[in-house]
Amino acid sequence: MTADAQPHHPAIDLTEVRTELNTALLSDILDDLGHTRQCLEAGIAPIAPDQVLAGFAFSVLIQRVYDPSGAPYEGVITAVDELSTDDVVVIPTGRATDFAVWGELLSAAAHARGAAGVLTDGLVRDTRAIRALGLPVLAGGSGPRDSKGRQETVAHRVAVRIDGVRIEPGDLVFGDADGAVVIPCRLAEKVVAAALDKARAERGLLRALTSGTPMTKAFKNFGVL
Repeated sequence: MTADAQPHHPAIDLTEVRTELNTALLSDILDDLGHTRQCLEAGIAPIAPDQVLAGFAFSVLIQRVYDPSGAPYEGVITAVDELSTDDVVVIPTGRATDFAVWGELLSAAAHARGAAGVLTDGLVRDTRAIRALGLPVLAGGSGPRDSKGRQETVAHRVAVRIDGVRIEPGDLVFGDADGAVVIPCRLAEKVVAAALDKARAERGLLRALTSGTPMTKAFKNFGVL
């Protein structure tokens, strides 16, 4: 099963998002707008500490199996071949820890198609090779077990959930060393603009604090924390 059409992508500068923003800023703005449950739970982290992930959700839906089928990788291969520039592969596993849902070869194929990275609450493998490739990957951990005979892809570009957070194709996905946050597509431009404004205010506050301005005065001047 596959969604019928490519999702609309909001008009935002992903390079600016990656260099200027972080999960904390985006979470704060979502909180201010009343969307208080858009962060994934703790334990999902980049496979390399300095990786920053930002792009548009391309969901991959898997299901448990208990024996290998005749074509165990067909679903995920089909999905990867449909990736586009700035897509983030999003794979919910229900926090599974008995198999790796992603690895080096899938990463190489996704990287070649211009994908922005991968987000999963499950495990990945071949982490050293993926780090060398430079593809940002946020995962619940790592492990060596293959997915064959344990899970298969049954759909892509459909709505999914991780930790109760609904993720629609085309939603803005952001991740860094603090975790991951999902910004609904309809809110992305507004949230990013507000987060950039707050980032500028925070830089001003930081300069004031490092120059010795009392925090009470600095906070009154800049109004952010």
